[in-house]
Amino acid sequence: MANSFFGEVYFRVSKHLGWLPSEVIKNKFNPDIKFLIFKYTAEIRNEIKQSEKIKEQMKET
Repeated sequence: MANSFFGEVYFRVSKHLGWLPSEVIKNKFNPDIKFLIFKYTAEIRNEIKQSEKIKEQMKET
């Protein structure tokens, strides 16, 4: 899980809150934590899209 998509989400949320990742996972159904999980999920997906877009541009040139 450490190198997975959601592992990265939990890691970023834990960094944001100053908690251990296990605390984030334990409290993932708390509305405030859920909101942060959604926020960082969207952020990581946008980073992946940007990375793929850059890779595609690099192939074209």
